[in-house]
Amino acid sequence: MEEQARGYASELFLRISEEKRGRIITAAVEEFAAFGYTGANVNRIAQAAEISVGALYKYFAAKEDLFMYIVEYEAAIMADFVGGILAEDIRFLSKLEKLLRLAQDYSRRDPNLIRLYSVFTSEHDSGRAEALAQRIEGVTARAYYELIAGAQQRGEVRQDIDAQILAFMLDNQLMAMQYSFACPYYQKRFSLFLGERNAKDNEHVIRCIMKGLQSMFGID
Repeated sequence: MEEQARGYASELFLRISEEKRGRIITAAVEEFAAFGYTGANVNRIAQAAEISVGALYKYFAAKEDLFMYIVEYEAAIMADFVGGILAEDIRFLSKLEKLLRLAQDYSRRDPNLIRLYSVFTSEHDSGRAEALAQRIEGVTARAYYELIAGAQQRGEVRQDIDAQILAFMLDNQLMAMQYSFACPYYQKRFSLFLGERNAKDNEHVIRCIMKGLQSMFGID
């Protein structure tokens, strides 16, 4: 995934300091998260990153390249987090809890990344939307399926539901949590369902969702 991101940037961008790259990435994430792909402005990104527009175009040939770099860059970060959890030698239920906590913590720590994700999912260009779905969801869809299918074979998870359907349901739950902690509309929606007090109680949210997932997966 990291190598795919590199393909959208110039060699010059890859040679600048990590601090400067970080400024540019942060500025781009904030701009695309706030205005979407179409509304994002390269001049504002350059200004926020404290570089010239000319310099930005030396790093990325077009706005499309910068956008796709961000897609790949953020997808790689999330894939590393998720992959680390799935690789741990712990029981299936513990992995579910860690995935929930990751969705919760990551969303509250870096809400712009989740808002950016919502921009990805609302792309109107069908070609770009298909490419984004493949890059962002492809890794987790396969990983969740393999996790659940393996648990079914070991008798840890109910076997009367297709592992692909369970993987889809799990991903929907994690995605809903991310949006609920990061995006203003979904934050309000979350508090309307749970109440203001419960919505702010992280442990209450985790405990209740875990009980729901245990029932869904047929875990006693």
